[in-house]
Order: sequence, then C-alpha cells, then structure tokens
Amino acid sequence: MEPKIALVTGASRGIGEAISRELSKNGYITYAASRGSNEHQNDNHLIHLPMDLSSEASIREAFSIIEQKHGVLDVLVNNAAVMINKPFEQLEQEDWEDTYTTNVFGPIQCIQRAFPLMKDRGGRIINISSIMTERPLPQSALYTSSKHALNGLGEALAEEWYPNRIFLTKLCIGATYTDLWKGVEGFTQDDMLHVDDVARTAAFIAQTPLHVRMDEIKMTPPKGVL
Repeated sequence: MEPKIALVTGASRGIGEAISRELSKNGYITYAASRGSNEHQNDNHLIHLPMDLSSEASIREAFSIIEQKHGVLDVLVNNAAVMINKPFEQLEQEDWEDTYTTNVFGPIQCIQRAFPLMKDRGGRIINISSIMTERPLPQSALYTSSKHALNGLGEALAEEWYPNRIFLTKLCIGATYTDLWKGVEGFTQDDMLHVDDVARTAAFIAQTPLHVRMDEIKMTPPKGVL
C-alpha cells in the first residue's frame, strides 16, 4: 500500500512534536516542519523539514520538497502559533504583525500549497484552534482574534473543497501542558490536557476514511478552559 504523507507545522516541540511522532508511529511519512528542524535526527517515517512561516520562500521550498519526493500530501496540520498576552491598549503594531504572520498568513500559504497535492485523492487539513475562541480570557485579544481568523477560513474552505474530498477540521483545544507552563504559579500539569492527548486526536482525524466529514472536535480538561 502506498504510504500516506503528512506535514505538521511548529513541530520542534510541544503539541506539534507529539502529533508528528503519533502520525509517524501510525505509518505516515511525516514531515515535521519548524525553523529549528536541523537540530533533530530523521528516521524512515519522521523527517524534519526547515520551514519559517514568516517567509514565503521558505514555505514554497518546503512544499516543493514534498511535491518532488511524493507528488501528494494527505494530511496538513497547521499547529504553529505564537501567543502574546498583553492588555489590548499595550499591543503594538509589531505584536499584531508577528502574531498574524505565524497564526494566519503562514497557514493560509500552507493551505494554498496543500490543495494541488490533495485534489486528486483527497486529504485532511487540521487547524489547531483554541477554546479561547469560545471562552476568551483577559489579555488574549490578539491570540484569540488570530484563531478566529483561521477558524473562519477553515469553515469556508470546508464548504468549497468537500467536492474534492478535502476536509478541514477545527481541533479546538483547552489548556495543554507544554514548556510554556512550567513554573507558572497556580497551574499544574494535572489541570491540563497532555500533548499526547491532542496527538492521539489529531491522528484519529487523519486516519478517518474520507467518506466522513468532521468540521470540529473540541477537547478540554475536566474544568473546561483550565
């Protein structure tokens, strides 16, 4: 059987790394894309791929590698994101540009380049979203608004591309324990999802046959947002 091909952004650590490992464990040739990809070793199913979401040339080069080697892409996971927590009145133009470049404009370019690699045999695009789009927290206006933009794009393309059997799923997650939370007072690993929880769900979406459409999956810790 011809192997399935997956690409995960923001895959050097945390959720992206866990999703990449889970997909490769399930037989996908998985490209784990990040700016620090050269720091990791490859194996037969897990290949670290340089990609800077702020650079159109870098994104084009990464997709060119996949196209030349395989000619197809079955799964794209838009995971890479940055979060700047500040009061709205303190946000500067640079904060907006940095956040939207990584959280919105980079994924848009990835989705555009994924389409021609998926259109012949179908595929799945998983956009990692946040429960803060439904239950926002204070000082999260920048991050939350960027996730709303990605959600809206995915919902529109789900209607546009289903005739091609290209399905977009919003994987909406609550607080997930990563290095960002280490040492933060008042929050413990026990209060949050684990990265492997998210990875298993992403792999479930990826492996579901293409006669099934899943527009949204929501997962949170027992307390909800946190």
